[in-house]
Amino acid sequence: MEKLSKNMKLNTLGASLIVALTVGTMSTTVIAAQTNLSTEVTSAKDNKVGLKQAITIATENASGMLIGVDYDEDDDDTENGVYEIEFSTASDSYEVIVDAITGAVVSTDTEQLDRGDISDYNVQSRAKVNVMSAIGIAEKDVGGMILDVEFEADRDYDGHPLYYKVDLLKGNEIVGINVDANTGETFANKYKS
Repeated sequence: MEKLSKNMKLNTLGASLIVALTVGTMSTTVIAAQTNLSTEVTSAKDNKVGLKQAITIATENASGMLIGVDYDEDDDDTENGVYEIEFSTASDSYEVIVDAITGAVVSTDTEQLDRGDISDYNVQSRAKVNVMSAIGIAEKDVGGMILDVEFEADRDYDGHPLYYKVDLLKGNEIVGINVDANTGETFANKYKS
């Protein structure tokens, strides 16, 4: 009986330790996610160059159709946040990185498209709503400052196989909104703060 009691105490102690470690790990993960989000919000609020202005600057250094834009608040090449702006032609991809404070072009890169990229380009080029239109729709629907725009061709949402994922800074929150690439309809808004 004494041996059984010791085993139960050890099992209870072990289970308590596992629960404590799990809760601690989950708390750390939530805090890290909140810290990353607050860093992005703080950095984005400091921007002097808006996304549309960055696209205009990037257009002078690239060719083709605007594919998407990603805001990176902690780029290795600059102390400021940057816009990573991607363009494509039927054969090449161009990435132009624009400093979000100064508007300077930080770098440019050109790559030849592979078969999968060419297929993605062809799908996006047939969409009725382009990136700039999706930006306008998201701004009108949510307000705020656009940070990211990404084209998606998947079946995640019924009735919306082609859409743009758009992230906007509104106050102290980042709002995610989807814009259907054929109808311009918005759906599945998410607050990320």
